[in-house]
Amino acid sequence: MIMECSIKVLSSPMHSRQEKTVNSGEGSSKAAGEETLSREALENKYAKLHRLGDRNTRAHALNLIGCGFSKLYHDNHMFADLERAISILDEAMQYTSASSSQFAEHSSDLGGALLQRFNLCGNILDIDKAIALFQYAVKVTNDSDQKLPKWLNNLGNCHISRFDRYGETEDIDEAVNTRKRSVALMHDGDPNKFVALGDVGASLLRRFKRSGNLGDLTEAITLQQAAVTRTQDGHPDKPGRLNNLGNAVQTRFDRLGDVKDLKKAILLKRAAVDLTPDGHPNKPALLSNLGNAIQTRFKRLGDVKDLEKAILLLQAAVDLTPDGHPDKPAWLNNLGSAVESRFDHLGDLKDVEKAISLFQAAIDLTPDGHPGKPGRLNNLGNAVQRRFDRIGDVKDLEKTILLKQAAVDLTPDGHPGKPTLLNNLGSAIQTRFRRLGDVIDLEKAMSHLQTAVNLTPDGHPGKPGRLNNLGNAVQTHFDRLGDVRDLEKAILFQQAAVDLTPDGQPDKPAWLNNLGNAVQRRFERLGDVKDLENAISLFQVAVDLTPDGHPDKPGWLNNLGDAVETRFQRLGDVKDLEKAMSFLQTAVDLTPDGHPGKPALLSNLGNAVQRRFDRLGDVKDLEKAILFKQEAVDLTPDGQPDKPAWLNNLGNAFQTRFDRLGDVKYLENAISLFQVAVDLTPDGHPDKPGRLNNLGSAVETHFKRLGDVKDLEKATLLLQTAVDLTPDGHPDKPGRLNNLGNAVRTRFKRLGDVEDLEKAISLFQAAVDLTQDGHPDKPAWLNNLGNAVQRRFDRLGDIKDLERAISFNQAAADFTPDGHPDKPALLNNLGDAVQTRFERLGDVKDLEKAILFKKAAVDLTQDGHPDKPAWLNNLGNAVQRRFERLGDVKDLENALLFLQAAIDLTPDGHPDKPALLNNLGNAVQTRFQRLGDVKDLEKTISFLQTAVDLTPDGHPGKPGRLSNLGNAFAQRFRNGSLSTHLQSAILSFSTAANSLTGPSVIRFRAACKWGKFSHLYGQSPITAFDLVISLLPQVAWLGTSLTIQHAQLTEAGDAVRYAVAVAIELEEYETAVQWAEYGRSIVWQNLLSLRTPLDDLHKAHPELAMRLQTISQELEGSLSKSHLPEDQKPGTSQDLANNATTLAAEREEIIEQVRMKPGFEYFLKAKTFDKLAPAAHEGPVVILNVHEHRCDALVLIPDDGECRNVSIINIPLESLSYEMSAKLFKEFSQLLSSEGVRARGERQTGRRQPKWKKKISFESILADLWVHVVKPVLDGLAYQPGNHSRIWWCATGPLAFLPIHAAGKYGSKIMGEKISDYVISSYTPTLTAILDQSQPKTTEDFQILTVAQPYTPGASSLPATEREVQRVQEIASGIRVESLIGAKATTAQVLQAMKQSNWIHLACHGLQHRENSLKSGFLLHDKTLELSELIKEPLPKADFAFLSACQTATGDENIAEESVHLAAGMLFSGCKGVIGTMWSIQDNDAPKVTKAVYERMLKGGNPNRTEAARALHEAVKELRESGADFLSWVPFIHMGR
Repeated sequence: MIMECSIKVLSSPMHSRQEKTVNSGEGSSKAAGEETLSREALENKYAKLHRLGDRNTRAHALNLIGCGFSKLYHDNHMFADLERAISILDEAMQYTSASSSQFAEHSSDLGGALLQRFNLCGNILDIDKAIALFQYAVKVTNDSDQKLPKWLNNLGNCHISRFDRYGETEDIDEAVNTRKRSVALMHDGDPNKFVALGDVGASLLRRFKRSGNLGDLTEAITLQQAAVTRTQDGHPDKPGRLNNLGNAVQTRFDRLGDVKDLKKAILLKRAAVDLTPDGHPNKPALLSNLGNAIQTRFKRLGDVKDLEKAILLLQAAVDLTPDGHPDKPAWLNNLGSAVESRFDHLGDLKDVEKAISLFQAAIDLTPDGHPGKPGRLNNLGNAVQRRFDRIGDVKDLEKTILLKQAAVDLTPDGHPGKPTLLNNLGSAIQTRFRRLGDVIDLEKAMSHLQTAVNLTPDGHPGKPGRLNNLGNAVQTHFDRLGDVRDLEKAILFQQAAVDLTPDGQPDKPAWLNNLGNAVQRRFERLGDVKDLENAISLFQVAVDLTPDGHPDKPGWLNNLGDAVETRFQRLGDVKDLEKAMSFLQTAVDLTPDGHPGKPALLSNLGNAVQRRFDRLGDVKDLEKAILFKQEAVDLTPDGQPDKPAWLNNLGNAFQTRFDRLGDVKYLENAISLFQVAVDLTPDGHPDKPGRLNNLGSAVETHFKRLGDVKDLEKATLLLQTAVDLTPDGHPDKPGRLNNLGNAVRTRFKRLGDVEDLEKAISLFQAAVDLTQDGHPDKPAWLNNLGNAVQRRFDRLGDIKDLERAISFNQAAADFTPDGHPDKPALLNNLGDAVQTRFERLGDVKDLEKAILFKKAAVDLTQDGHPDKPAWLNNLGNAVQRRFERLGDVKDLENALLFLQAAIDLTPDGHPDKPALLNNLGNAVQTRFQRLGDVKDLEKTISFLQTAVDLTPDGHPGKPGRLSNLGNAFAQRFRNGSLSTHLQSAILSFSTAANSLTGPSVIRFRAACKWGKFSHLYGQSPITAFDLVISLLPQVAWLGTSLTIQHAQLTEAGDAVRYAVAVAIELEEYETAVQWAEYGRSIVWQNLLSLRTPLDDLHKAHPELAMRLQTISQELEGSLSKSHLPEDQKPGTSQDLANNATTLAAEREEIIEQVRMKPGFEYFLKAKTFDKLAPAAHEGPVVILNVHEHRCDALVLIPDDGECRNVSIINIPLESLSYEMSAKLFKEFSQLLSSEGVRARGERQTGRRQPKWKKKISFESILADLWVHVVKPVLDGLAYQPGNHSRIWWCATGPLAFLPIHAAGKYGSKIMGEKISDYVISSYTPTLTAILDQSQPKTTEDFQILTVAQPYTPGASSLPATEREVQRVQEIASGIRVESLIGAKATTAQVLQAMKQSNWIHLACHGLQHRENSLKSGFLLHDKTLELSELIKEPLPKADFAFLSACQTATGDENIAEESVHLAAGMLFSGCKGVIGTMWSIQDNDAPKVTKAVYERMLKGGNPNRTEAARALHEAVKELRESGADFLSWVPFIHMGR
């Protein structure tokens, strides 16, 4: 799951405060206090000027009138008056001679007016002309002239204004130098000297702000202080000089962060305000500057009273300034900034609306070209962005970017404010990226932020903030694309921001915090704990440097808490979790209601509290977490961009509540919340893949709970989309690949497609490969990969997979530090894997290791942790297993202690309690079996009965628990012989067997025991054994893995033979035949992996087949092989039972639907006898049933009448026992092994035992078969020697591997002492295999295929094979023969020819694979033609096959039920009859048999497959009578018709 938390990212200080420097501006040459003439009076004077003829007089008069209009403008701020002043002053200059003594003064007056217009309108022509005029005035004035300082000061003002507008450093340097020259020219008693000193200080202050040179700042403060000190109280300029000194001191605070400077600045500015009478034109400026200073104190110390004071002061500045006054926009701007700060602190949306209104008014009142317009556009953009942050309307974000872009575009290159504006534009575009996810936006943002940094000189006080913001953007680029180089760059930028910021500077905590975020992100990517420790240290310093009440303190506490919580997740120390919660709670408590950041803090606190629940399991914590997260959602308005994150986090909490309490409504709440979070997240947004991932995981859990495959498909699609949307290299890609792997593995568990398992392993492997060593998530990915590979071992049985799984699980545990909360689970899983290897290989050292791992898992888990009972249970099971292996009773006692502790720690009502009680009961029963104390048996019954009682009907675990209870009652009955105990045992077994839910093998075994106990103690077992037979297809075809398949099939075969024996005993012969046939058909098909009824259904009715398969596998998989449910979210047991019952009813309904389809009437049930009887129409079929209870021959005999009825007779094999048949099989196998008959033509004389011993051995075995099996059957059929009628043998158990067709007493010369004297023998694996075997008509395209491999690469030569196939061609003259010899006999050529041929003759090496029968096959020129390929596509024309190769009829001796061999495979591929060999034959014998067989089958040129058995009988007789030994003639057999 992805847990989202809010990390506060700070932008650099924005253009929000405009300070007014107050001075005695000297633009006019007229004395203060001169009477101001009206506009009419001035115009009248101007009208009379035409009477003046003297140019100098006219120039002087024009200049006076122009100055009058200028003064009028100062009084009423009518722009038309300023325009008129400039026009008339310019006209005066035209009449002023350059040599006139008035030229300098007139130039200065016009320059002053142009400067004023430039400050209003920003026309560069005005400022350039003004500078030129002042420069000329200075140039023509002597140093001794008292007016020169004034011209120099005004020239400095011009350079200041042009610097403010365009940012050229030459201008600010000229301003400083010019003003210093002005001061130097003044005598000490000059009253204007203090003004000039202040102006020099103001210039130095500006240069400091541009260059960051602290020397300029220090000199500025010194000069401003001197100006204040030398100004007497009561002097009209004292307030202005106090204000300007306050500005300089406040600037030092901004740079160095010493709060004493800020307090001093406020005192100075307050004194300036107090000394200024109401109505004074400078009062608004002084109020505004004081308000700005108090607002700065609020930002530093967080006292909201300061903010309210600042707003009152700034409001007063606005109110005292008349409309039209050029400073009114500045005061509105400053007031807007303060109101915006109040919104940031208190979260009242009305404040942000008011701020936007104030900024908009400031802009509307600011003419185009005004140097303050870009800053005000920027500030309006900030406020609109704040509204976007709160409400989430993308239109606001677009408007923000437009405003900030306009601010940048209006600011000329080189302007000192341009970097700030670029920085803010970049931050806004980065915000759009966060909302919409377009990486192009992120690239643009980084470009703007990089330019801002590049344009900011070293030492500039704004450089750290811009570096910080660039670092944040580059870190976001890493988050999106996953390139670690981006993360390293981000850390470098943010480290530089910290290093460039002196201690005490108010922004330092923010830069430390952001650096901490980046370093923590590196830990999350690379897993180095040192990074996490560094991050925590940085966050702690940020918190410590931030005073209580500061508005940013909650954010720093939040991030510190998050980092400490991360350390808990890595190292597992609960103290860290408690610390984290304390920090996060404090962050919430310090944040006022309504604050826009409060939802993020609440959500993060909820995450931490939920984490404590995960660790300690207290449900109260989970409920608290949900409350916090719900409040975060409720406090966030719709449309706000963070709302999806809070919905996502709340969804996580609800899913956890489902995990704990099991109520599916909580899971559905979680899915609903995740879905809304996804829907609210626009395409392309970087968080969309994570939210899709969470939704997919929840939907997958819904599938696991309710079993609807549509949920699984939806989950897989969502998780695949999450992976596809996550770019390569992204740090979250491994986690999403892992989650997709989990879903695909779940689909494998449900549908059983091994391709899904392979895909899941591939996904898990990719997750591991993409994750660096040391990364905290790597152990989890390794663990999942190990589990999946172990699952493949369970399915396919390759021990290499188990070794790999152990390796992965070991690495997962090794990479996880002690104390980490996941370590116990990883150790437990490692223990399971190692114990599985013990079960497979039997090495007790593995069991010892498994116990150590599981013991460590228990020891590392605190009491009260929800997983502790499971670890105790697993440890108990492992220790009990050691007892079973080594017999030390101490182990059994310890196992009981562990299992009891597991129960004691599990609350009543917990869904695992019945399983734990069941395990404890089994262990106590084991102690009874060892020590014999009846009290233990009583305890066993009590525990198991409670387990059953606590398990609702329909629960998939109930049949197993009932079976265990039945075993205990049966034990109690044997111990005390009370019939009530027997009845309880039978009732338990019958109830388990009749359950519609639960693993079929459990119900099958219960049915077997029900039948056994009913039979042994005189009750009818037919119903029980009928259920045994009906459950066979589920045991054989639904989810059985190869590693347990053989054992289960052996068990099933024995059960079927027992059922048949009981039916025979009860003279239910037809039932016995039906059961024998059904059992053999299922086992035979399963072992060969041949087409099953489910395969046929898939072809004919795929939708029904898929529904049946998925529902059946869900029912089979509802309990895993482990003692406790696997991958099952702990809901109520009743929910699980209800779900399983619904699925079972649906399965039965589907089966009934299938049986209504044509051709599927007997789907998953045994055919009735009348459908099987035709198998005996051409002669008796003998079913040999061998069991410990009894041995019989059931013979199907055709009647002689026209109706061709078939009857059944039973011939008890009274002298045969199961033990005898097993002994015969063992001796026979040893005999063949001693002869070395493994490959055709490779027998050597030196490998044989002495001939007399061999002869006696063969004679003994064949004689025993004659006496105990064959002769009783022939006698029962009343056969006489010489009859030579056909007979088919269908053998089971050990008899399936013995040469029944060769039985006889070969030491006797008397006629009638061997089978060949009576009958012609054939074999059939099942009755169905010889049904409907009419002789096909010979068509014109009849073809015989012969294949010979005299020299097979890598095998011994078989030179006689070429002569053998040549004889076939000679005999088949007139019939088309396709012959493939040597290099022509490739697998592709042979397969193609087989499809076109009617008869097939293979003369080559044959190979019987003993571990995997499907790999058995024929060695051709290029490779082995395996049975798996032969049975993929049945051969459409095939009628007969002669397999003149070695081992073509050798069975799988590991399964004492069926001879799985190539001959049987050819029968399945379509052949009606097959001749094969049971073992290696001599190369020279094959041509002789071949010749005899084909001469009879092709007699008269007409192919007749029905003559094959008789032909082989005669050919073998001839070979036998020629003196050939048993090894030469016995192996030839005929199968089929």
